[in-house]
Amino acid sequence: MLIEDLYAHAESRGSHPAVVFRDERLSWADLRDRAERLAQGLAAVGIGPGDPVALLLANSPAYVISALAIGGLGGIVVPLNPQFKQEEIDFYLRNCGVRAVIGDEHGIAVAARIAEESGEDLALITTGAPGSGTQSFDGLIDGHPGLPLAARSPDENLVFMYSSGSTGRPKRVARTHGMCRAEAVSYEVSMAINAADRIFCAIPLFHTYGQGNCLFTAIRTGATLVILEEPNPFSLRRERALELLEQHGVTIFPGVPFNFRLLADAPQDADLSALRLCYSAGTALPEPVFRRFLERFGIPVRQLYGCTEAGVITINVDEDPVPTAASVGAPAHGMTVEVLDDDDVPVPAGAVGSVAISGAPLTRGYADLPELNREVFRDGRYFTGDLGRLDDEGRLFLTGRKKLYIEVAGNKVDPIEVEDVLIAHPKVREAVVVGVKGSVDGEEVVKAAVVPHDGCEQRELIDFCRQRLANFKVPQVVEFREEIPKSPLGKILRKYLIE
Repeated sequence: MLIEDLYAHAESRGSHPAVVFRDERLSWADLRDRAERLAQGLAAVGIGPGDPVALLLANSPAYVISALAIGGLGGIVVPLNPQFKQEEIDFYLRNCGVRAVIGDEHGIAVAARIAEESGEDLALITTGAPGSGTQSFDGLIDGHPGLPLAARSPDENLVFMYSSGSTGRPKRVARTHGMCRAEAVSYEVSMAINAADRIFCAIPLFHTYGQGNCLFTAIRTGATLVILEEPNPFSLRRERALELLEQHGVTIFPGVPFNFRLLADAPQDADLSALRLCYSAGTALPEPVFRRFLERFGIPVRQLYGCTEAGVITINVDEDPVPTAASVGAPAHGMTVEVLDDDDVPVPAGAVGSVAISGAPLTRGYADLPELNREVFRDGRYFTGDLGRLDDEGRLFLTGRKKLYIEVAGNKVDPIEVEDVLIAHPKVREAVVVGVKGSVDGEEVVKAAVVPHDGCEQRELIDFCRQRLANFKVPQVVEFREEIPKSPLGKILRKYLIE
């Protein structure tokens, strides 16, 4: 498992850099030692096997150390977006029974309010200055000598992730040590990643994409993880990103379309000749961005397709990816992809159907949602809700989606979740949320169509959402209507709201 991989690297190449962050360099031996000491510190505050521990941390060495310590202790990592507001965080903490929270000063302050209001007994560990009722992250590490971490069973849960979709609240996805290591092996084999590689981490580690492509893959292969500090907003960090890519001779760069668009248009020059692989995921890579990045830096941005339920699914590893730039590639190592008709029968090559996947990294289902599991986890497959077609050589081309995700700057927004918040406003009679084209090709913004009671204004609805939702989920456009367009059977006609 990944804990064994950590020990193997610390033993065979302990002085080799594992994590680079600002001026800090952690070797593999350093990473092992700090994970051991933090695990012992967590045990001292009552955390043991099977206990969920939430992370409210930005990308940092503290995040990497925490994830390894929790997993090595037999606990369960619950990665959460530090941008989430109190109501959102409260939902996640309650949903999976979190026993401890590791966060920065802001995140711990929010968790402390939740604990006080709910009466829950939470261990609160801060990477900032500790206050009343909180433990110091550095203090837990420095205060314990550390003990070797036990090997974990592949069937033990390692992470609780949350998947958004068209069914309301986010769904808890449990993934085991075996599943997560299988995903790391998928990346390792499909992209021939090894200990000589340097992986650039500009995508959030709390997201499935960053967790798998950056954290798990680095631990599995021994590659160095080069972390971009404070990556958001990326428009203000692109010069720093180019500086790090050149300075550290980064070889692998996973990103999302707006990362590559902003770098392609950056005024600053940089030598990126060490880059051998660039990958884009989250939403379709616009052809102009592919072309501009290739012309500017001489390396194509390949597409990758993944999901919270399995991590990586397909990767474009064509020797010459230019002719197939629109494809998300062939199935990653250990994954199977099928395109099926409404009777779950495979369609011919070139025909569009529902995308279904299977493989060792795939979760077994959503927690506490048996009816939904029967619908989307069938016959050993997971039905992703995406539409696509396979060409004669097995490459997947995505053509649309059945689900209602809205892609906002690399983040997935569940419109139902936003609708729930809007409808809770006393001046809103009905609300429907959709994604509409933004000012940049391939990027969406959140739009709310609202049937109001008298006297409702756009600003108060946006402020209401901003207090309860992460900023990227807040509607940027509010359209007031006398009624929501519906079919004769009462189905909401979202296409008219998008137009």
